[in-house]
Amino acid sequence: MKKLPLIACLFALSLLSLLSACKKGEEVKLNTFDAVVENGGGFAEPETEEVVLSSESNEVEIDGETWICTTETKSVKRGGGGTEGFPLFNPNANVIYPGNMLQGKSLKNATPDIIAVERAGGTISTDVVDGNIQSTFSVGSVTKSEVTNAINNIIAGSTGIVPANFEFSYANVQSREQFALEVGVDVSTAFTDLEAKLSFSTNQEYNRYFVSLNQSYYTMSFDIPTSLDQLFAEGVTPEDLAKYVGEGNPATYISDVTYGRIYYMLIESTSSMQEMDAAIAASFNGVVTDVDGSIEASYLSELDELKIQVFAFGGEASSTLQTIGETNLNVLVDLLAESADIGSGKPLSYTVRSVYDNQIVSVQLATQYDVTNCVPSGNQGAPPYTAHWTGLGSSFGPIGAAFNTTGTEFILINKLGNQFMRSNVGVLEGPFSIDELGTEPCPFSGIGAACNIDGNQNGEFYLMAIDATGTQYTYMNPSGKWSTSNVLPISNLAGGTCPFNLTGIGAMAFRHVDPLGPSSRYMFNMQGDKYTYYLNNPQSFDSVYNLWQWGPDYSCPFDRIGAAIGFYIGDDLFFILFDHTGFKYTIYGNVNGAGYGQFLGSFTI
Repeated sequence: MKKLPLIACLFALSLLSLLSACKKGEEVKLNTFDAVVENGGGFAEPETEEVVLSSESNEVEIDGETWICTTETKSVKRGGGGTEGFPLFNPNANVIYPGNMLQGKSLKNATPDIIAVERAGGTISTDVVDGNIQSTFSVGSVTKSEVTNAINNIIAGSTGIVPANFEFSYANVQSREQFALEVGVDVSTAFTDLEAKLSFSTNQEYNRYFVSLNQSYYTMSFDIPTSLDQLFAEGVTPEDLAKYVGEGNPATYISDVTYGRIYYMLIESTSSMQEMDAAIAASFNGVVTDVDGSIEASYLSELDELKIQVFAFGGEASSTLQTIGETNLNVLVDLLAESADIGSGKPLSYTVRSVYDNQIVSVQLATQYDVTNCVPSGNQGAPPYTAHWTGLGSSFGPIGAAFNTTGTEFILINKLGNQFMRSNVGVLEGPFSIDELGTEPCPFSGIGAACNIDGNQNGEFYLMAIDATGTQYTYMNPSGKWSTSNVLPISNLAGGTCPFNLTGIGAMAFRHVDPLGPSSRYMFNMQGDKYTYYLNNPQSFDSVYNLWQWGPDYSCPFDRIGAAIGFYIGDDLFFILFDHTGFKYTIYGNVNGAGYGQFLGSFTI
């Protein structure tokens, strides 16, 4: 039998002692709550990054026009959760309540994993200040049943008045990955719950928009603990906690849960993205400008092969059922605005904090997807006054109103009527709020039509503006002052003889001004398929004409107009007519020097 040298034996014994000491040290290290929580650690700040991995462009024909479509493969990193909270799509997520402890590594899941140890008590409170004398409630132990009882006690003492806390948003989504990122969840985990309710149609090629309408009723909060002893019941040991917390799996707790109702809509259509954007923007215009519920137009119903899927969570069942098949966003908003039962709120989102440092937790979302954007291929033939409008539709949106100030400066107002761009030869500035058109706020929340009644050769301009409903008008003088006390119905024009009193005025264009005062302009109906000639001194309206009758050869490329500009360059009068979508325009006048009116274009912004 061979014998080991003495030195080797001593070395082996030393090594065993060292390993044993390390093991004992680890056991001591995890012998306190602080040690276990520290071992789990905190959360790194998520990265925010968007990298284009590849890009490919090609020309395609869209509605007879040539466009350059660029497809980019993007790698995107973004934070999820944080102060915005983690969204909920699962009404059976019973683990979500204020104070509950969750395992950090599971926060991306639709239903996170809990930390199942007995809990100490705590205090639940609400953010609603409505005179409720019982806005807080203490529980002996943070359990689902006790916290639910606390929330019900707080709600029972409330006035029942639901705050008008609305959020509306929409976005184009071209892939599952992009859809998940817009919602703020991981595509491979939590997104599957929502996808089960709002799934992409695959029977043909669709363009898609995601619309979110959210109303928060109230937020219930768990008082932030000042020590770890305030989290755990007597008898719970660090070893009990260590079963659920470890390296890479930090301890967290839910500090806030927001309750209310939400409508998610996935709108699909074979219409172009530009047409869909215009329809949704017009619907949102109704949301913004409709004060008395008078707007009933359903812009979405005009889209081809329209499909709308709705996920409604929270709120009363009766109003939810009324939304099925609804294609008018304004109606959905009216339903949200109706008096709601505060008790019908469901958990919409929750905020998570780290036990380690009480900081709000964000998780890293990372995905990769393709996104395609198309722009007109140069708009060959567009004059220098408008050629630089190419691509404006994707950055600013469709045009809903426009006018010329002086010289070759144009003001382009978006479909919502609340922002404008300032354009001159080769230069675009903005966007600006319409409150910046003058020296004081605009009396309208949205402008639907506008005209410089003095023309662009006068050195200063006098503006006539019509609101987004097409039913009221007012003026802004050359000093930038609005006639706020003189907002009048269009039925006051020419002694009540406006032919568009019922439908409203959707566009105007300068025609002529006499040095002695009289001026004239064209006015289009709200549908944009008819127009008339208006003279202000003496006030009178000409006959009503169909749009196709514009020009000597009846060759207008559009069947409906949404905005118009009349302006002079030298002795020549020109008109820029925008189609009803706001993404295309044509120019009419002595465009080729032939001495008579012709159309140039259409062009795409």
